[in-house]
Amino acid sequence: MKTIHPLELEALIETSKPVEIIDVRLRADFEKRHLTGAHSLPMQELTAEMLVRSRELPLIEPLYLISGSGVLARAAAESLERQGLDIAVVVDGGMKACERDGLPVERRHTIADWLAENSTHLAAIGLAPEWH
Repeated sequence: MKTIHPLELEALIETSKPVEIIDVRLRADFEKRHLTGAHSLPMQELTAEMLVRSRELPLIEPLYLISGSGVLARAAAESLERQGLDIAVVVDGGMKACERDGLPVERRHTIADWLAENSTHLAAIGLAPEWH
């Protein structure tokens, strides 16, 4: 199975070479945060036949798969290989590694997300929300 380090993927993107990135996580997770330019295609919907019909790039070009930590993307790549499609490249470490390495990420923040992320800090300064 082919893999790519997030910084190598970023370098490819910066060369303006066409790169197709598929995020195989649940759509809800994708909508919260994803790599800029990635497309959502949850693993349960991913088939070689569907990819052949819907690819933006020629079939000989690599297809970069990403998930939260890389585990789901590896499983998706293995599934595609079993179906005869050997173009998948797994992003090592998934979204966690990409965020750690500073790749461009699009985020959708709601008030509830912000409160959940900052609850410890809010409690420390005496501003924790009261949940009823």
